[in-house]
Parts: sequence; structure tokens; C-alpha cells
Amino acid sequence: MPANTSRIALLERDAVAPDTAALYDALLAQRRVVPNMFKVLAYAPGIAQGVAGFLRALLSDGALTGWYKELVAVRVSILLESEYAVTAHKASAAKKGATGEQIAAVADFERGPFSSKEKLGFRLADRLHRGPREVEDDFFVG
Repeated sequence: MPANTSRIALLERDAVAPDTAALYDALLAQRRVVPNMFKVLAYAPGIAQGVAGFLRALLSDGALTGWYKELVAVRVSILLESEYAVTAHKASAAKKGATGEQIAAVADFERGPFSSKEKLGFRLADRLHRGPREVEDDFFVG
């Protein structure tokens, strides 16, 4: 199967129920694009709404800023070798206030313009990517 061919047809706005169309409109307003994952989740509108709510809470400003959370998602996407996700999260990070220098530095975050706490978050993402046993107690104490 060619790399750009989807196994599941992506539902565009004109093919979805009104509640899902409202979700598409909100995503367009926030991100300027409806991510393809929502165009697939639209087959199950309740799941699409649930995932949107979860991601909104997960990636919004809170104890950590939204742009930093997006940069951690960029880091994880790099580790997973998902160019699609890298591109999407870089765009979201920029929209939420990350600088071009910060976005460019995620691949080599140790040398990037990040605080020691921000670097710690990237290190944690790296360890979690390798597996749960990679996060020993001394990681949190050190």
C-alpha cells in the first residue's frame, strides 16, 4: 500500500453529523486543520468528542505550559519516528508560543534553550519511551 493511502476513508466535514461538524469547526479554529485522526474517529462521534476533550485537557496550559507539553510530544514523536506527529506537534507548539529555536532544538534538547526542569521532562520522556523500568526512583531524587 502506498504511504499516503489510508485504509480507512477520512471523513470530511460535509460527511459528518452536526455535533462532529462543530468539533471540526473548533479544531479548525484552534489548529487551522482537522487532524486526520479525528477524520477517522468521526465514524464514532462519541469517541471523537471524548478524545478531543482528553487532548484539550492534556495539552492545555496547566502546571506545565501548553507549548512545552507539545514539545514533549514532539520529542516522543521523534523517538517513535512518526514524521506526521512531529509535524503536527511542532505546529501546535508554535501556535501555543514555543519559539522557532526551541522547536528546532527538541531533537538535541540537552544543548537547546531549555531550563534544567524542561530538560528533565525530555529526559523522562526518553526513559519512558525505552520502558517503565528505565525510570528508577533515583531519577526523581537526583
